Amino acid sequence: MNARAAFAAGVIACSACCAAAAPARAATTCVPTTISSASTPETLVKVHINGMGPYTFFVDTGATVSIVSSTLARKLHLPPSAAVVHGVGAGGLFSTRAAKVSITVGTLSQDNVLVSVFDVSQIEAALGPVDGALGYNFLKAYRVTIDFPDNRLCLEDP
Repeated sequence: MNARAAFAAGVIACSACCAAAAPARAATTCVPTTISSASTPETLVKVHINGMGPYTFFVDTGATVSIVSSTLARKLHLPPSAAVVHGVGAGGLFSTRAAKVSITVGTLSQDNVLVSVFDVSQIEAALGPVDGALGYNFLKAYRVTIDFPDNRLCLEDP
């Protein structure tokens, strides 16, 4: 092999090696949001539960566990989990039945997410119609940006 051919082969090998070393990009999704009302401004997003939907959920960064309304749980025939969710809310201490679901927001999904199932009628009195809430146990997997000026929620793999 002459020097010119050896040099060309080296450049091609180096190019292939360097191209393969490019870092992978983290998964990101941004979805439109609305605000529930001026008097009780909560961020609302559309989500899919077990591949069905979209359903309206509010983003609740203070909730330990995500919520599915009892109405939606019945509609989706969610089987109860052995787990019981205990929490503290505006009404004091509570315990609810739980279920495990798949939650999808935009292009990002999580399976086996524990959700609390309960009557959200008091929440709806303040926010309007909602089907549940995205809580910490779903949100903690992502870098979360609530972009109020552009009306969107962005979730990014860290």
